[in-house]
Amino acid sequence: MRLCTGLTLLAALAGGCKRSASNNGDGGSDGLVLPSDSAFDDLDGDGIPDVTEGRYDMPSRDTDGDGVPDAKDSDSDDDGMTDAMEGLDDWDKDGVPNYIDPRNDGPPPMIKFVGISTPFNTPIGIDFHENTTSLVVSVNYGTGGVPQNFERILLDGMHAQFSTYSGLTDEVKIATARSNNPAGIPVGTLFTGNGIDGQIVKISPEGTVITNPWVDLPMADNGLMRGSLYVDRTGIYGGDLIVGTTLGEVWRINPTTTAASRIAAIGVHLEGLITVPNIPVRYGPLSGKIIAGAEAEGLLWAIDVQGNTTSYNLGIAVEDIDLVTPKENFFGINYGTSRLLGATAKNMEPMIGDIILTQENVTPGTSGLFRLQWNGTALQAVAIPLDPASITVGQWEHVTMAGAGVGEIQ
Repeated sequence: MRLCTGLTLLAALAGGCKRSASNNGDGGSDGLVLPSDSAFDDLDGDGIPDVTEGRYDMPSRDTDGDGVPDAKDSDSDDDGMTDAMEGLDDWDKDGVPNYIDPRNDGPPPMIKFVGISTPFNTPIGIDFHENTTSLVVSVNYGTGGVPQNFERILLDGMHAQFSTYSGLTDEVKIATARSNNPAGIPVGTLFTGNGIDGQIVKISPEGTVITNPWVDLPMADNGLMRGSLYVDRTGIYGGDLIVGTTLGEVWRINPTTTAASRIAAIGVHLEGLITVPNIPVRYGPLSGKIIAGAEAEGLLWAIDVQGNTTSYNLGIAVEDIDLVTPKENFFGINYGTSRLLGATAKNMEPMIGDIILTQENVTPGTSGLFRLQWNGTALQAVAIPLDPASITVGQWEHVTMAGAGVGEIQ
């Protein structure tokens, strides 16, 4: 009888054999470490056998050239996603396994939007409310938010009041804190503007405590928080709340002290904003920067920590920006039809890790979405084709990736 302990799934399925921590990869206990022994080895515990990760190559394979062999490297291609998560799948279908493929080289998939049947009254903003595994949406635009400005949308499509806050008549974009926030903002905390120059509102995760204003930016003529609020997840900006205003200012607000510091003054209405992970192999010159759209200019702006700015003309009037995250569905407010549209995590899979740009005015028969990529030498914005079976797209306003399902998108 052979005893198997600490085996990878592959080794176990292969039949396994006697192993111990002391035989140092000598699966046969014969004093020799051979490639055939590697079915029992997984030095970094990522579920990928060492022989697959090139441990027995001469020299051992080191995909990202960081001096750590793939067999001991938790992120072999240095793309910000662990080997354990990426595995041996090939999301972009380019013939290279995810764990050693830092960029999605295949063409974007046809995207199939499903219309969520639950009705809305003039929705505008949307984000993932992680602690309740639901979506939170700003509604009743233009009517003062009566009876409320914010609702949570549950798995079955039912609406639940998120907060008693009402009275907002302007476009209400929102940002929520997630569990990967480096500053430790309570998960589910919501930030928004209130239609007053330079003012930001904070609402507690359960929606009961409304701090209005939470922050009033110094000086006058800062602009409104109509298009750009984002809680940093990279740590580059300390987990701060980052906001872009209608007058083109970019600020970071410390969630503990509420200290606000202006990073840049671009002077044009900003729409959509995220902080980009510092992963040059995937994001090139956008790595570690804030990026925001300037719809009226047709430009994408990148702002670094010191406030230096660079603009990129991608031929897109950017309305919103998001990162495609693993195992999360896509949801977007289609303002022209007052509908919530969704696409499944599986549909988005070939674009995991990529930046998605949306355009407000959508040409009939197109998705209005673009995949922004660094191909190693240049930034490329490629239109994501619309599946013929997709519901018609009207006008994008605000989008999010979410680990939640709603109605037809589970």
